[in-house]
Amino acid sequence: MGYVAHKAVILAAGFGSRMAPVTLDTPKPLVSVNGRRFIDTVIDALLSAGIRDITVVRGYKKECFDILLEKYPFLKFVDNDHYDRSNSISSALAAIDALRDGCYICEADLLISNPGVICREHESSDYLGSYAERTDDWSLQLEDGRAVNYVKGNTDCFNCYGISFWTPEDCDKLRRDIMEVWNEEGGRDVFYEFVPLVLRKENYSVRIRECSASDIVEVDSFDELSAIDGSYENYKAKTNEVL
Repeated sequence: MGYVAHKAVILAAGFGSRMAPVTLDTPKPLVSVNGRRFIDTVIDALLSAGIRDITVVRGYKKECFDILLEKYPFLKFVDNDHYDRSNSISSALAAIDALRDGCYICEADLLISNPGVICREHESSDYLGSYAERTDDWSLQLEDGRAVNYVKGNTDCFNCYGISFWTPEDCDKLRRDIMEVWNEEGGRDVFYEFVPLVLRKENYSVRIRECSASDIVEVDSFDELSAIDGSYENYKAKTNEVL
């Protein structure tokens, strides 16, 4: 293993509209599932790998994230004031100074059941995924050891989870390329992953770090949340009023 993860950036700025009404008062990363917040599962997995230099990018109801300092006083916060007018590239841009020295970029609304999906040592930049014969979600394919063809929906591919590691050299490229794309026409509308995996893919050689489909539970809607945690059944009437 040639690279060590020294730090992490957690993207936590979004609203999570499909999780309403729960997210009307609470940002999705701070929503609890069976007594544990989404973002806690991400932070705890990072800590298990020995990564304590963690920056959280917040936006929607950003003051709510201060509660995390009670459990994790070492967290750093940066604010994304563009969260409601742009895609996740704005969160990566907000944390641009933290993207260096071997860094994870993680989505904050993942429910990690296996902390081992985060590791300290890496052979190269990589993106976490589980093999799927067919998927309707964002995916990558493997070609000559490299992750290619980042698209939504595919066959013989890897389901993408929002966890990636970037070597120091690739962090340097990311800082440059993210700023360039941000200033291009339409650049504010893209997911940050589009920069290294699509728009500037010739600058990177990313591997797929394979995991099991059961290692991470993605909860994308209120109905999925209710199915996992029965305590949210009481929200159903309120949901019908809001949605």
